[in-house]
Amino acid sequence: MIFTSLTTMIISVAAMAGIAIASDNLVITPMGLPCDNTDQVGCSTGIKGWNNDDDFGYFCAPSGKIAYYEACSCKNCCYIDSLGDFQC
Repeated sequence: MIFTSLTTMIISVAAMAGIAIASDNLVITPMGLPCDNTDQVGCSTGIKGWNNDDDFGYFCAPSGKIAYYEACSCKNCCYIDSLGDFQC
């Protein structure tokens, strides 16, 4: 009985350590996030914890998900120009 409990505890600790190690390399980017303006470009004021919370420009695919993005190096600077492209 004690052996079974010890084995279960060791397996649980190993599984939790594996999850902790895997989540350490987690990188959040805008790719694949939902967007409302399908088939158009857009600007966002940033994602908390990514790119120092700076703006980014993106292209919203017909599926309603971000298919391409480009990070800006500033806050509140992204805009859509007269040609319909985003600029930082």
